[in-house]
Amino acid sequence: MSLTFVEFDPVQAKKDREIELQRRRKQYPLPLDSKTREEIVRRCAILRYMGDDGIGCDYNQSNDQQLVDHYSWVLDEEHDDLLAGEFVIKL
Repeated sequence: MSLTFVEFDPVQAKKDREIELQRRRKQYPLPLDSKTREEIVRRCAILRYMGDDGIGCDYNQSNDQQLVDHYSWVLDEEHDDLLAGEFVIKL
């Protein structure tokens, strides 16, 4: 087994982040329709309940731009297995 260490480049990381933001802003144009906004907030609530520290405590007070920039990743297909359906808590 071999490990390869890659030096972190903050300039490249910033460029990559900007490219990702542009892609997301194109995918979810502003203003968000109510269905998309509600789904982002719903999925954030589920993740917050489950203890995901990637979701800020003020996600439900975010404007459309903040939701797209910080939380639209919750709509990605890779999260659908956990977040797409109804979330039921049984005690």
